[in-house]
Amino acid sequence: MDPEGAEPVYLEFADALELYAAIVGGTTGQAADQLRDRAGLESALGRPRNYALYEDADLALQAAALAHGIAENQTFIDGNKRLALIAMLTFLEINGFAVEASDPELASWIIGLSSGTTPAELAELVRARARPLPR
Repeated sequence: MDPEGAEPVYLEFADALELYAAIVGGTTGQAADQLRDRAGLESALGRPRNYALYEDADLALQAAALAHGIAENQTFIDGNKRLALIAMLTFLEINGFAVEASDPELASWIIGLSSGTTPAELAELVRARARPLPR
């Protein structure tokens, strides 16, 4: 599950604020007001790159590391697991993949992070259900 030799596109801080704003139905300014820990969010957003560089991670593991980092760091007042899911799916989509799973399945994957699911375990679920997007 790798792009064809292309460098992955990574989510940045502004992207995360936009995603969070969409989740809570507000503006990016309102999203920023809900942010408790900017450094923690930036750390979570950097995890996919770190996994790629130091663990030769494929996109599934990079996406799982992103979701895990956001869910674990709890950088917003509310909605961290929702952001973790949306960020993971968005990261995969901008890199050419969609995950074919129901909303309840996706929710259980993310909730599982709270009860000990590792990024590697989440990546296995993603790999099994990811499909290339048509060009």
